[in-house]
Amino acid sequence: MAEQWIAFHRPSDGELTGYLSPVGDGVFVPLNLIGHPLGDAGSRLQCESVLADRGLTSLANYWWVLSPRPFPPVSPDGPGLDLRDPRPGWEWRRVVIVDLDQDECVVRPALPFPEEENASAGITLPADDILRVGPPHTH
Repeated sequence: MAEQWIAFHRPSDGELTGYLSPVGDGVFVPLNLIGHPLGDAGSRLQCESVLADRGLTSLANYWWVLSPRPFPPVSPDGPGLDLRDPRPGWEWRRVVIVDLDQDECVVRPALPFPEEENASAGITLPADDILRVGPPHTH
């Protein structure tokens, strides 16, 4: 994660639910575990409340990413699909997060083709630069 981000652990159970990104004197932006903003800048207390309430649940949303169709199968021999290096012909697809740790989130197609049933791709964190909340405008 970015060096200046401050980890926020939910007081009720100690679970890491997101980060506070300082943007000014006593002003923060609440970020979920993949680095996506969950609200406007505010006080530490306001942002902590957002993270306690929505930090983890925000990860259950559908996300959009540029990817090939179909996703290639997971390779047992090494890194597999690199979603940070989009290729010509890739398109915006809806994905879900299926695994997450402090360094990487793993996504798979939300509506996989039969040949994609076991396909997934890892994305180094933060991933807010390539995972989008909604479909991009393609006018």
